[in-house]
Amino acid sequence: MDAFDKIKEKCKKEYVSRKELWNLTGGIIHPRNAAKFDNKGIGIPNSVMICHKRMYPIDSVIEWLRTNSRLICKR
Repeated sequence: MDAFDKIKEKCKKEYVSRKELWNLTGGIIHPRNAAKFDNKGIGIPNSVMICHKRMYPIDSVIEWLRTNSRLICKR
């Protein structure tokens, strides 16, 4: 189990809002940055709009985090 699996385990929902991304990722993804990524077409895929609120499937969030992260090793 990696850190991303732990995030998914921590979240008990199928969909999360931009505001929830902030708390879910420990402050890594700010709602404004998520909006900027969406506007540029590089945001979390498969999002839906519900009452003017963008919602992301948790599986897409985890996959997006895995794709857009890299491991940094110190020597």
